[in-house]
This record gives sequence, C-alpha cells and structure tokens, in this order.
Amino acid sequence: MLFYLRCAAALALLFLPTASLSLAQSSTTHNPTTPNPKTHHYDLADPALASAAQRYDWAQEGKGDRAQLEKLVADDYVLVRASGKVTNKAGLIDLVCHPGSYTNPYTVESPFVRDLGTTVILGGWVRISGTDNGKPFEQKARFADIWHKGGKGWQLTYTQVTLADQP
Repeated sequence: MLFYLRCAAALALLFLPTASLSLAQSSTTHNPTTPNPKTHHYDLADPALASAAQRYDWAQEGKGDRAQLEKLVADDYVLVRASGKVTNKAGLIDLVCHPGSYTNPYTVESPFVRDLGTTVILGGWVRISGTDNGKPFEQKARFADIWHKGGKGWQLTYTQVTLADQP
C-alpha cells in the first residue's frame, strides 16, 4: 500500500458548510518530527515533495500550525470546498487555525499520485474528525491536491474536495 500524510483540518473544514471549523482535542499528542502512525502517506520519489506533503498534513492536525501553512501553501492557492465555495490561502489558514479548532489524526485511503514533472497531484479518500466549537464532527471525502515545484520549492497550489461515503 502506498502511504501519504494528508490534509486533516483543511479537508474537514472544507467539507463543512460553515465557514469556521474547530476540531476537538485528541488525547493523543502528535510530535511533528516523527510520523503519525495512524496516518498513511504516499511513497513519493522526490524526498522534498514527500517532506512538504507530510509537513502540510501535520500542520493541519491538532490546532493547526499557521507558520508551516504560510510556507507550504502558495500565495495564489485556490481551494474548492465540497460545498462548492471557493476560498484562498488566507481562507484555508483561517479555517485550519482559528481558535478552538482541532483536527484528529487521520488516514488517507485509496491514495493516488499523478506525477507531471514540476507539478504533482496527490489525492485519496479520508475520514476526518474533530470538533468545531466543542461540537464533534466527522466528514468523509475524496480530495485532490495539486503541488507545484517553483522558486520556493514544493508548494500546494490547489485543492478540490468532494463528499464521498466510501473510498
């Protein structure tokens, strides 16, 4: 099976119809320097992309890591949420990092990679859970992230999310 860390809070936030999403704190503390054993990641040939994708996922777990997201998400980033709402980098970071937000660790199922050279599409199916302002939630969806290698290294440029009950 291919392994890949994927967008926890962002996906959860993307699925919800409300603009703000808080995720309940998990009893498990995640150390961003070691792999989350509950999270699968893709087997990528480019170690720099594998690292960027992993750091992006970790930055979305827990309460969110604004500084990492600022580095890993391109300034012209576009997010198409499951509701059809379109937002940008600032919108994504606000969704992931707003006060009270918490995303539990998650696993990507049915992961896929489409390597187009300096652009790579990473995707799969996730079940995301957490809490939003003390209210638990769970969302299931397929996603596709488009990463591009440019002057700032690998950055996420686009995400699209579609609700799906099964992988």
